[in-house]
Amino acid sequence: MFFDRYPRFYETSDIQTSRVQMNLRHEAIIAQHRDAFAGARVIDIASHDGRWSFAALEAGAADVLGIEGRESLVADAYVNLAQYGADESRYRFIAGDVFAVMAGEALQADVVMCLGFLYHTTRYNELLHHIRSTGARILIIDTEIVQGIEPFVSLRTENVERQGNAVLDPYAVDGRMLVGRPSLPATATMLEAYGYAIDRLSDWRAILRDNDTDRTVRVYAEGRRVTVRAVRRHTAP
Repeated sequence: MFFDRYPRFYETSDIQTSRVQMNLRHEAIIAQHRDAFAGARVIDIASHDGRWSFAALEAGAADVLGIEGRESLVADAYVNLAQYGADESRYRFIAGDVFAVMAGEALQADVVMCLGFLYHTTRYNELLHHIRSTGARILIIDTEIVQGIEPFVSLRTENVERQGNAVLDPYAVDGRMLVGRPSLPATATMLEAYGYAIDRLSDWRAILRDNDTDRTVRVYAEGRRVTVRAVRRHTAP
């Protein structure tokens, strides 16, 4: 189990999760896509306490840039990676609004990780425009979805005070953010509009074969959350 070797990541987050969930997500997000990370420049959107940035480095990424809206989590990320001996020249974290940071810096990447973020926003066209601008050839998304065969988005609001919810942005009113859960067909449609196509879904059925009793992975077992690998389509010059 990957995170059993790095237990600090069990402690530097207020999000209710479990050891089982974190390690199974590592299998789905990192291990099943290890080929994508070898020698890659990686951007980690909503990088939290640095857990997935660190995992990408351990999988062979050349360097990682994490963008996180909560300054306390960025501070935790730096401490965590330093504690585990990561080469400080290979990682950097920026505390700030994801959209403002990506709009304000000329970022380049081979792989973009968008983990636990897509269902905390409705600014999909802006997000995918910025991702495409990095030149990334692979996009790995882990997200809650609405089940259905039509491309639609289910809307709701979130209180930004909870660490696991959306981060306050200039469009929020009274500390609440409008967010949406896309269906898988909606996710595919959005990706297609910006030149990406779903290559494959992580095989959660196989991952859960001996671990489906943990309640925190039930969303994957029931198909309400997925891990998607999308690739950039080749276009004529």
